[in-house]
Amino acid sequence: MSKLIYTMQSRIGRSAMPLGVGVVAFAVMLVVSIVSVVTVRNTARAVIDQEVRENIARLASSVAATIDGQAQSSLIDASQESSDVYARLNNPLTQVINRTDGVRFVYTLRADGDELRFVLDGTPPGDIDSDGVEDHSNLMEIYQDPDPAAWASLNTGSITVTDEPYTDAWGTFMSGFAPIRAADARVDCVVGIDVSVAEYSSRLARVDRAAAWALVPSCVLSLIAGVCAWWVTLRFVRYAQIVQGHREEAEQANDAKSKMLAEISHELRTPLTAIAGFVDIAMDERGSSSQRWSAAGTIRRNAEYLLTLVNDLLDMSKAQAGAITIDPRPACLGELIESAVSPLRMRAQEKGIELQVRGLSELPGHGVLDQTRVRQILINLLSNAVKFTDRGQVCLHARVMNEHLILRVEDTGSGMSPEQLSMLFQPFTQVGSVETRKQGTGLGLAISRHLAELMGGRILVNSVVGKGSVFIAEIPMPTVDSVENLLSVPISACVRDASMQSARVLVADDSHDNQTLIRYILTRAGAQVVEAMDGQIALDLLKKSNEESDPFDLLITDWDMPKLDGPGLIRAARRDCHTIPIVVLSAHAMSESDVIENNECDAYLTKPIDASELVRVCCELIAEYHRADRAA
Repeated sequence: MSKLIYTMQSRIGRSAMPLGVGVVAFAVMLVVSIVSVVTVRNTARAVIDQEVRENIARLASSVAATIDGQAQSSLIDASQESSDVYARLNNPLTQVINRTDGVRFVYTLRADGDELRFVLDGTPPGDIDSDGVEDHSNLMEIYQDPDPAAWASLNTGSITVTDEPYTDAWGTFMSGFAPIRAADARVDCVVGIDVSVAEYSSRLARVDRAAAWALVPSCVLSLIAGVCAWWVTLRFVRYAQIVQGHREEAEQANDAKSKMLAEISHELRTPLTAIAGFVDIAMDERGSSSQRWSAAGTIRRNAEYLLTLVNDLLDMSKAQAGAITIDPRPACLGELIESAVSPLRMRAQEKGIELQVRGLSELPGHGVLDQTRVRQILINLLSNAVKFTDRGQVCLHARVMNEHLILRVEDTGSGMSPEQLSMLFQPFTQVGSVETRKQGTGLGLAISRHLAELMGGRILVNSVVGKGSVFIAEIPMPTVDSVENLLSVPISACVRDASMQSARVLVADDSHDNQTLIRYILTRAGAQVVEAMDGQIALDLLKKSNEESDPFDLLITDWDMPKLDGPGLIRAARRDCHTIPIVVLSAHAMSESDVIENNECDAYLTKPIDASELVRVCCELIAEYHRADRAA
């Protein structure tokens, strides 16, 4: 369709086409409206005309039925107008005139050779309408210029109505005629009914006026239709241009993404190659302990980088699908900032630059925010600052103002030009030297800005080539003291000193390696670990432990397992009234809130396993479980 638009543009001009479409739409709408109004007007006039004629015919027929044809046939001389017979026969005609609206004259006519003569006339003598003509016609008076319909009724013996209003000496009327038969069944006379044409014409005129007024909104609507067609076509042309521009941008972005996918492939293969190679070194018993220890450190660093890369790609995918959710909770601001700064201190030291943090002492103790997402933003900003700074320092200024957490990251790096700043937050786009571009995927800042906007905040940047850059993240954050019904400290602080000593934990996971790792982490924290290779075995162990009065304190379950998966295990456990806390530990990239709300579990953690986070969550849940049990 856009190609068609551009072809039309090239032929008749970009500005002429919308105007032409508008004019055509106006003309078509106007013609249709006029045809419709005229059709309705003609139909209404035809209905009125037919109704008037039928009413006149019925009235003439009913009057004819009241006249004694035999008695009337005896009236043949003008002197009989004063007789009782004339008066008796004329009385019903007078009553019709007096009682029927619109009826002006009622009379009877008889043929006399080539002439028509009046017999009866219900009109009183005199010039009632002041037109200079005597209204009453006398017996046997000749009817000058009679209505042709009267002759038609006499000749055919049928009821007739004038085709058009007929004008005679008494005025213009719509007339109807009905035959009156004598005793021998011959047509002796006809009764005539003259209805004033004023009422008939008035009704037709009202129809014409209504039709004329109907054309006014029709013209207005036609004009509106033309303007709308012009406006829509104009917008369509512009949108077609925008679509074409977007198509070109999409093609450029697709090319850029294809190139970036090739780079991502390289980024994935690099740490995987290091991990595979250094695993052999770490397992080589002939190597020294320092060599094996160094190999283990290299494996860990590459694994962490690989995990970061995967998480960035998943977050970018979620951002594009609108699947990222924000979960604000009370958090310790000092711990939050330190947890983001700590991993980057060693990297800064390796580059010989200083990493400073200022303003921590002036921050309130706690605030309400999504600490996971804020930490992610801060790590991305600090990581970029350290990456692009080869000398000098990176400084983080933290403060709270107007219920916003302000994180200002300054560096003395190479800085950026305006052209580079314009591309800074685009996905799969990197700025800087080739060497620095090899250290990332170009997703971190795009993800960070998206996260900040989801939380109602923003990220600002200012940079000067050769002097460094300043990134400012503003995150809405009500302090805990200003928020009702929230704990004054994070939950983690309540259980910071908690222990898993003697806690019995059931682990359901079909991966032997994962079981081994979880057992190692939890037993080192003091827990007793019981393992199950699938959900059904775990459910049986739960039932058995309750029967033997040796219940478990916590259940950790994988999501995908044979026989009975994680969701099925949770539902079965809750159905059997097991109230122990349940932690879902899965490699699926799912929303934590959705998993918890839809599956009646208490926590959701993703793999690869973060040992400290796993222990912290387990301690919190076990402590809370036992407090609730004691309270009950």
